[in-house]
Amino acid sequence: MLRASHQGGNIVVEVSDDGAGLSRDKLLSKAAEKGVPLPDNPSPKEVWQLIFAPGFSTAEQVTDISGRGVGMDVVRRNIEQMNGRVEIDSEPGKGTRIVIRLPLTLAILDGMSVRMGDEIFILPLTAIRESVQPRREQAKTISGKGRVFQVGGDYLPLVELDRLFSRGRRRTALEEGIVVIVDTNEGRAALLVDELMAQHQVVIKSLETNYRKVEGVSGATIMGDGRVALILDVDELMRLNRKFGFSTAIPEAREQAHD
Repeated sequence: MLRASHQGGNIVVEVSDDGAGLSRDKLLSKAAEKGVPLPDNPSPKEVWQLIFAPGFSTAEQVTDISGRGVGMDVVRRNIEQMNGRVEIDSEPGKGTRIVIRLPLTLAILDGMSVRMGDEIFILPLTAIRESVQPRREQAKTISGKGRVFQVGGDYLPLVELDRLFSRGRRRTALEEGIVVIVDTNEGRAALLVDELMAQHQVVIKSLETNYRKVEGVSGATIMGDGRVALILDVDELMRLNRKFGFSTAIPEAREQAHD
């Protein structure tokens, strides 16, 4: 089934079928064979995201249209270059659903400015779910997994911007900052910043075209006071957080935190 709709500032394209669905075991087996890193006990979303990895394919034979592992990788890269997002969900025996979200105006972004030290960053409004004034006891450290943040009965990966982008400065204590809950391709995450500032409509400038690719950043913009602010890519921030070993998506965190 193919369906398109207008939701907020996005065009949403949904493609779904009623087939066999994705095979979790097959994807994990191929990931192990290719040495693709994954956390212990990965969540379904983390497993489904494997189909977007470069060179990843479960096809037994290479043909003109399958088996080379380049199709879905190119799809996601092109969508992200347009500041869009692709999400996938699958249920064995019932089918697969892929949702593509693209902003109506590709050069303009509705964002929220956040401060980390002397630097200003922009978070896409479409990724923000809520903001929280944190308490120290809401942060937990899970053995071998890193830091998580408790929201209700859930434990979310804690992404500390100062550890990713401002390593020369004093780290922000949890209770001194603001936690922004964001939606990523891997589920919700908690983003710790110094201050939540204001909502803006910004013009996106490509860093890759004018400078080079910067991990965790989808572009830049010039603020009203002339300062340059980096536009954050929440999905890349999750990957960076894992890369530096600060935290991962943790499906079993609830149980471990209560042990």
